Amino acid sequence: MTASDPAYAFVNAEPMQRQRLKMLEAWLDEGTIQVLDARGLEPGWRCLEAGAGGGSVAAWLCRRVQPEGSVLATDLDIRFLRELAYPNLEIQVHDLLQDELPEREFDLIHVRLVLSWLTEPDLALRRLAAALKPGGCLVAEELDFQSLAVDPHLDTRTRSVFSAVADAHLAILSAQHGLDPFYGRRVAGDLSAAGLVDVQAEGRASLWHGGGYGGKLFMLTLMQLRESIVAAGLVPSADVDESIKLCDESRLSLVSPVTMAAWGHRPTSS
Repeated sequence: MTASDPAYAFVNAEPMQRQRLKMLEAWLDEGTIQVLDARGLEPGWRCLEAGAGGGSVAAWLCRRVQPEGSVLATDLDIRFLRELAYPNLEIQVHDLLQDELPEREFDLIHVRLVLSWLTEPDLALRRLAAALKPGGCLVAEELDFQSLAVDPHLDTRTRSVFSAVADAHLAILSAQHGLDPFYGRRVAGDLSAAGLVDVQAEGRASLWHGGGYGGKLFMLTLMQLRESIVAAGLVPSADVDESIKLCDESRLSLVSPVTMAAWGHRPTSS
């Protein structure tokens, strides 16, 4: 996120946000690590984790590139990053749309669930691409909510209520907080437009269950958006509350958003 964009929906100062970040990490980290490891990551690399959030990926990178390698972890709010203690980690408050990055500095840059919130993701990507060493790799991961769907085995009324609340939460995130809920399908093309070459992408999805990390993630998301959804009159408050409760029940299952991972390299001649 950047200071110049619409207010981010999930404020780190809120007590439940730390738990929400942990659920995001539980859902995403395994796939992220597989993607990063496949890029040939080696000890000694200089890495940037942009929009580092709770810091789990930055911590993994620190361990992966030690002892000679180093990691710069950036975000607007670094309170959770300060909890990390690695000798090869640098932490910095940074706005992707406003603040400069060192050019030709990094062997690997990773950014996850950041670009879709920005008013100018293309500008952010150009800045990130310029911060790569020639031949360096940029990996961007973004969600596409097109796949979000409730298991049809759930009874018709409950499925209808939950689906309406899920649609309402996306409407609020889009209208009030600037999220592009379908940016995942754009991210590979935007990497190419930023001048990167050999761009490739892959998507992954999973089945979320009530009471599991997916259900808890969606529950914490709805809890933080509840007042905005109700105030906008998109669905009745009782439906939001019913859906929040359902997220902790084992009878709920739903297909997660697709996480699109795209990567490309700075040309060696640039």
